[in-house]
Amino acid sequence: MLEIKDLKEIIKISYLYYKKNLTQDQIAKKMNTSRQRVNRILKKAIEEKIVTVTIMDLENYNFELEDKLQEKFNLKQAIVASSLDEESIVYDLGLAGVRYILENVEENSYLGISFGRTISKVSELMPENTMKKISVVQLTGGTNILHTGLHPDQITRSLGKKLGGESYVFFAPAILEDENTKNILLKDINMINTEETIKKCKTLFVGIGEINESTQLFTSKKFNDEYRDTLLKSGSKGDIGLRWFDKDGRLVKHKYDTRTLGYNALINENKSKVVGIAGGEKKYEAILGALNGGFLDVLITDSKTAEKLIKED
Repeated sequence: MLEIKDLKEIIKISYLYYKKNLTQDQIAKKMNTSRQRVNRILKKAIEEKIVTVTIMDLENYNFELEDKLQEKFNLKQAIVASSLDEESIVYDLGLAGVRYILENVEENSYLGISFGRTISKVSELMPENTMKKISVVQLTGGTNILHTGLHPDQITRSLGKKLGGESYVFFAPAILEDENTKNILLKDINMINTEETIKKCKTLFVGIGEINESTQLFTSKKFNDEYRDTLLKSGSKGDIGLRWFDKDGRLVKHKYDTRTLGYNALINENKSKVVGIAGGEKKYEAILGALNGGFLDVLITDSKTAEKLIKED
């Protein structure tokens, strides 16, 4: 029979590993012991049935859909979340996004982040995990963007704080009045610092936006309508960080492109890994365009969207 002090240690180490998502090395440092001992205690926790492992219904994990998406669109990875309906998609994708970051983004690294409802939900759902030491870098300006969630700078600061790293923001409009104004702004030392830090980002975590007759992107209705109409006439179907493409994944040229502030993830000069997260019926053509353009290395989406993408000719 286990003594109380042994039981307490097993429970504490199990809690740190399974609930707080600490690695065995991190637990060893925290508990002032060896990694080998932590490993033995975790095995003991399962043997003594202090920890039980449950494998959920495999259908909930959509392995087959993920494999087919990866093969069809030449993705490094596809993650498919099960959602009951359209209303739950943002929440379900948010959880999937949280898991991806915690499991795949290295400690003491830099993560580039865009904006949007789903990215905002990822920020909201992210638990505090300050041991990660992941610094978060805003990829696009955004003070004049109309948001249903957190603003880009708020997302960046929130994630940076929760992940125990620094935050680097583009505190400026997404679209400038003209190219000259943009060039002047980019000479600011804070802007230079953010742009230089983007080069350190091995992973870019981005939303995929769509556009239609009712799209509201900017706080100014007049500018919003002019911008939207220009993009619709040019055949735009989706964007990543306000860089637009059509349904076939071709880059769309328009008069606002040279006035857009931020990193162009479609060209991706730094060769970072681009993780796109989006789902739902209204996003379908935008997601398809991003895949056709080869802009994504990883796609996180919902099961209905995944099924439709696989059936696409």
